[in-house]
Amino acid sequence: MSNIQKYHSAFEINFPVEIADQLLARMQSLYGDAFDKKYGEIEPAQLQITACTILNGLSEHDLRRGLERMNTEKWCPSLPEFRSWCVHDGDWWTAEMAWAKALNFVKDETQQITTMAKRTLDEVKQILSVEGQRAAHKAFIEIYTDYLIRAKKQNRTQIMWIPPKSLQTPEDKPRTGIPCPPELAAKIKGLGRVGGAA
Repeated sequence: MSNIQKYHSAFEINFPVEIADQLLARMQSLYGDAFDKKYGEIEPAQLQITACTILNGLSEHDLRRGLERMNTEKWCPSLPEFRSWCVHDGDWWTAEMAWAKALNFVKDETQQITTMAKRTLDEVKQILSVEGQRAAHKAFIEIYTDYLIRAKKQNRTQIMWIPPKSLQTPEDKPRTGIPCPPELAAKIKGLGRVGGAA
């Protein structure tokens, strides 16, 4: 098998066209003008292909989850956003949710954050301080999504970040020394003179 043939499999799409059409019709009936504003410029055949590409790999259960959320959302989602609704199972924060929580954490470190969101935030802090939120947001979403995919494949569960305990707890008061007794201090000084004279 040539290298080109290996890469062709990455572009295989097997999401049913009929289901993509049903989804787009549902979105159009729910959101009306907002749907037309978002997708009206795209040729129907191209929109269908794009929908199949983005939804490729979703199970029936995933699609049902996305449709249920769509029934309660007020705005028309982009197709990638709809996909994130499908794969978000409630056990894990989506990348967008993790970003929002991370920004809250930056402002107030008493806010809850997951270990994965904290790790991702730590990785983009430099970008956030140098290039701003837009660049940091993009990097955060990509890194978090990568971590999320790996964690789900390993059947890991989301856990909240717990700040490490500092070495000195409030119960540990700074220790103060006891002054050296004068006779011992004199002996120590005497040892120094004897050692110096030798």
